[in-house]
Amino acid sequence: MNMTRMIAFILAVLMLLVTPATLAEGTIVVQGIGSVKVKSDRAGICLGVRETDKELSAAQGRVNEKIAAIVEALKEMGLTEEAITTNGISIYPNYNYDENETISSYTASNTLNVSVADVDNTGAYIDAAFAAGANSLDYVEFSAVETDEVAALALQLAVDSAKEKAQLLADAAGMKLGDILEIRDVDSPGFVSGDFYSKTTEAEPDTGAGTGVMAGMQNVVATVSITFALENAE
Repeated sequence: MNMTRMIAFILAVLMLLVTPATLAEGTIVVQGIGSVKVKSDRAGICLGVRETDKELSAAQGRVNEKIAAIVEALKEMGLTEEAITTNGISIYPNYNYDENETISSYTASNTLNVSVADVDNTGAYIDAAFAAGANSLDYVEFSAVETDEVAALALQLAVDSAKEKAQLLADAAGMKLGDILEIRDVDSPGFVSGDFYSKTTEAEPDTGAGTGVMAGMQNVVATVSITFALENAE
């Protein structure tokens, strides 16, 4: 092995030994992660109506009629107009390929985004929408409204985690951990995980059973990078 290849090999081995905690002369840089679980307090429901007819106006008419009934039913349950918004509208032709390519019918659809604060009754809102004419449910997504207290706690836990990691590394190296020289917020606290329920369905006969949806917990995560001074142990 010539000198150039030997140097390259040594550099490659050193790269494999790099860890999230980096030791430099007189300093140590570590990352800390803090997470806080909070209960979901908001649900986002995406549902709508899809109709097919030989006449485009007939398909559109049925969709519009059912969407209006759904909106009215949800408002009767206490939702405001601001909580019910249009997610998407589509119209497309369906073709017959038996002989010549001809349009056999049209499909029209309209989907709504519904924001629900009463997450425990999410299933009841879905049932009311389907009773009013909805025949498609795209997804139900749960989230939580971030608060200053939760974000601050996640950051504090991230700092504590970094301090503990730095102390362990300094002890292992036979060094004394010094003052904090720099601290950076790598990732601002945010909700990085949550419950997601997805299903696309057509209207089915009423079996007497309501839609069961259970909201879970959300995870608020913060990451910090802290540079500490390293001193020789006395």
